Amino acid sequence: MKILMTLLTLFSFIYAAQIDEFAADVHYLRNYDTAVKTAKKQNKIVMLVVVADYCPWCKKFERKTLKDSAVMTKTNESFVGIVIDKYKDKGKYPQEFSAPLIPAVFFIDPKNQKSLFETVAYMKSDEFMENMDYALNQNKSEKK
Repeated sequence: MKILMTLLTLFSFIYAAQIDEFAADVHYLRNYDTAVKTAKKQNKIVMLVVVADYCPWCKKFERKTLKDSAVMTKTNESFVGIVIDKYKDKGKYPQEFSAPLIPAVFFIDPKNQKSLFETVAYMKSDEFMENMDYALNQNKSEKK
């Protein structure tokens, strides 16, 4: 039993390193409050990506969609990206963004911390870019 617990702890540390490495690769933050403050300061939308370590579709979404050069460019120009683990980061972000299905992305107005738009499930980069545009348009229409 002690060996099993040691292995589980080791795997938890390995995944935490993976999500941190992914966040660094795509220039996403790992702290919700920091993301909101940064988005307010830069006048951008928070793009909260919710994943889990056991989820193969999350990994595919990270690798194929979020690391796509066009998606990365649009994210850096218009959003403050943050990636969180649905379970390991529980309690470190508002519960209303605890998605029942993953991967999920919440586009959040940093001023009132309300969701402008959300997506669920893996999607290719061109479809995700359309969702990013929709979130930007929602934000513009709410400011009118």
